[in-house]
Amino acid sequence: MESNQIKLLATLAKAIKLEEKNRDKIVLTLQSAKIITQNENFTGHYSNLEKVVSVAE
Repeated sequence: MESNQIKLLATLAKAIKLEEKNRDKIVLTLQSAKIITQNENFTGHYSNLEKVVSVAE
């Protein structure tokens, strides 16, 4: 990876980290990535994440 690409990715990561996050935005992002369903259940490929999330709650 070129150094300018690394700088751009680092800048993007910092911007994302500073973004205000709320539950609705996170749910929409996960749904658009097909990680969770409309009912907020994990899809088949990501069902193992439910173990991690249930421990975190």
